[in-house]
Amino acid sequence: MGKVIWLLAGVLAGIVLTQQLSRTPNGRRVLTAVNGTAGEFVQTFADSYRARLAETGNG
Repeated sequence: MGKVIWLLAGVLAGIVLTQQLSRTPNGRRVLTAVNGTAGEFVQTFADSYRARLAETGNG
């Protein structure tokens, strides 16, 4: 139960921090950069996963 509370506290803190950052121009720039980097990572991961599936014949 304690781990769930810490998880929820972390999620809540992330939401509050994001809201605070999005109120300033510099904060919006930081969030845009983070979002772009995360998007690139997800796309690279997905492409690699699909390529591996094609190699093994499971996709």
